[in-house]
Amino acid sequence: MKKLVCLAGCIASLFLVGCASTVQRVPMPDQSKGVEDSAKGRIYVMRATSFAGAVGVNITDNGVPIGSTGAGGYLCWEREPGDVIVAAAVENTSRVSLPVRPGSIHYIKQDMRMGIWTARTDLEVVDADSGTKILKQCKPAKVKLP
Repeated sequence: MKKLVCLAGCIASLFLVGCASTVQRVPMPDQSKGVEDSAKGRIYVMRATSFAGAVGVNITDNGVPIGSTGAGGYLCWEREPGDVIVAAAVENTSRVSLPVRPGSIHYIKQDMRMGIWTARTDLEVVDADSGTKILKQCKPAKVKLP
């Protein structure tokens, strides 16, 4: 009986855990413009799902920390043209490659699923139509520059 009460308490505490917020460690470009600096390309990482809401997922651009996504949030940054690997790390690491060109906009959808110890993540490059629809479901990151 004690084990059952303890298990029920643990499960109940999971419902009381707060959500991880989306925090960006690099400047966020003006969202009213397509691409703020036409010599650069823009990248969005969007996490529309509320699954694993208490888990923040670290995002990097070619190994450079960009921020962390929380449930229902997005990161947005502009970078120099070139081939880039965007990675998301939590229990696993998911990576996507992008050919960033001047003036280009790239949308990456982030999904979450059950893991062994915590959540696992998957990144997927989506087209502009899908990306703008997903983006409307998300809130921008809180920018906290180092």
